[in-house]
Order: sequence, then structure tokens, then C-alpha cells
Amino acid sequence: MSDSSPPKSGLSPLVLLVFGAVCLSFAAIFVKMLGVDVMGPTAIGFWRAILGAAILFVWAIAARRKLMMPRAIFGWSLLAGFVFFLDLFFWHRSIIYAGAGMATILANIQVFVTATLSYLVFKERLSIKFFGIALSAIVGIGLLIGIGSDVEFSRQYITGVILGLATGFVYASYIIVMKLAGQRKDHSDFRVLMAWTSLFTATFLCIASSWEEAAFMPPDWRALAVLVALGLVVQTLGWWSITTSLPRLEASRSGLVLLLQPLLATVWGWLFFAEHLTPLQLVGGTITLSAIYLGSARRAG
Repeated sequence: MSDSSPPKSGLSPLVLLVFGAVCLSFAAIFVKMLGVDVMGPTAIGFWRAILGAAILFVWAIAARRKLMMPRAIFGWSLLAGFVFFLDLFFWHRSIIYAGAGMATILANIQVFVTATLSYLVFKERLSIKFFGIALSAIVGIGLLIGIGSDVEFSRQYITGVILGLATGFVYASYIIVMKLAGQRKDHSDFRVLMAWTSLFTATFLCIASSWEEAAFMPPDWRALAVLVALGLVVQTLGWWSITTSLPRLEASRSGLVLLLQPLLATVWGWLFFAEHLTPLQLVGGTITLSAIYLGSARRAG
């Protein structure tokens, strides 16, 4: 049986986690750089997943890991691939409709959904304090999406917000499925597990893209370069850094560092796409991010 623990690195866990959060913060920006005018959101997800799978398979072969997994692990990987397909399907549309920063912050409500699912599946304790923090997050999200501000609640914008929230729910489900797979004694090397999961995700996205009218193939070298960046920087390096570092850091510290992802995504959206938030939305974003941090710090217990 292959070693199932995350591969160790010579870099400090904190440096790796910061690097991973920065890598993931560009995910929404890469998607919006392509947008619906260049490629369809489902097709973008397919290329991210398939290129990431290819890189992970090559990495696993170079590390002399066995590519075959036990049948039960294949089942968990298939389920994880389907859930992550839903994650990318929802999130990429949320990015295009509601903005890179907004979509990323909304997706990070997974902290509260994951905690609730962990209570139901793993019987992990939830404190009264946690519910208070979750309530403050709901208030923050309300302000963030524009309640009380002069934000135009167009049909497209509302759809983007709903899809961003849906992303948080399916992302939490993905985390739970991967945790269940990782708890098995016959769990394979994480690079192999992620490679197969990415491949299954790509398969579902490829099927779904057949109903999408937008372009499936990258039309030029620029689009191809952005897709390669998604597969390498986000799907491979970002997730590898986070998976490697999280088990070696305190939850409170890692939760704070991971807030770099939605925070930087908001900054990149402002710099590259002139996305902006009203003062009241900024207050809501601050409340939401603070609640996400507190909720991720040992489940606020």
C-alpha cells in the first residue's frame, strides 16, 4: 500500500500555506479572463480539471507511486469527482455573473456547512459560540450582496449570488467526501487520489459542456496559456501546498492564512476588472471574512 500521508516539503508549513492561498486566489481571475466571450464556464472547468489531472498523474509516476487504487477508493474518488464537478459548474458561473471577489467570498461559507456536515457525519462537536458566529456571517453576507446599498439586483447578479452560495454547499460536501476517503486504511497516495478525482471531474464537465453553446476549445494561445495556468497554478500547486501544510499547522493560524484567498481575489477583481464594493458591502465583507476565520478556528469551539 502506498503512503497516504501528504508529501513533506523542505519549506515551512506556513510558507506553503500562504503560497497555496495566493495560488487559489487567482482561480476566479483566470476564469473571468476567459469569460463567456472566449469559452464557456463549463469548458473552462473541464480544461482546468483535465490539465490538473495530467500534471498530477505525471507527478505521481515521477514519485514512483502506483496509479491503480482499491475499488472502494475508486468509488469515493468518483463521488468526489462528481461533487467537485458541481462545485466548478456553479462557481464559474457565479464568477462571471457576480464578480471574482463576491463569488470567492460566498463560496467560503463552506466553513459553516462543513462544520454542520462534520457534526452529522463524524459527530464533531459544535458550540453555542459557533452558532453565534454563523448568525453574524449571515448578516455579513446580507450586507455583502448589497442589502441596504444602491446595488442593482439584476437577474444575472442574483443568479450569481445564488450560485456562489450553492458553491459553498457543494464545496463542503466535497471536503467531507475526501475526508471519508482519506480515513480508509487502503487510502492511496494523495496525488493519485487527486489525479483520479480530477479526471472524473473533467469527465462530468465534458459531458455537461455538450449542452453549452459557448466555445469548448481554446481559440488562441492566450486562452490556452490561461487554461494551463488554471491547471498548474490552481489545481496542482495550490491544492498541493494546502494539502501538505494544513495537517502541520494550528487550525486558528491556518484559518487566518486561508482568508488570503477571498481577500486577494477581491483585490485582483478590483485591479484587473474594476470590480468594486460599496462602503456597506465592504462592511459586510469584513464581517463575513471575520466570521469565516472564527468559524474555521477549531470550529469556533
